[in-house]
Amino acid sequence: MPISTVDLSTLSESDVIRLRIENRAWSKAIRLCMAELVNRRMANQISHEEYAAGRKAAKDERAECDRTTVMLGG
Repeated sequence: MPISTVDLSTLSESDVIRLRIENRAWSKAIRLCMAELVNRRMANQISHEEYAAGRKAAKDERAECDRTTVMLGG
């Protein structure tokens, strides 16, 4: 849910609140995906390389989610 192209000053308070809720849901989804990735690795269902690639992708997505959190002020 990158919002880097959205001008936050033009949004209503309810729109900002909605974006914050969506961002929290995105954050939760990232955490759940990471937990699943770890579980699959521990069960030897995926290789170390697949785990590392998934971890990097999740880390990049987490960074974008964190930037969005900062932009939304919370």
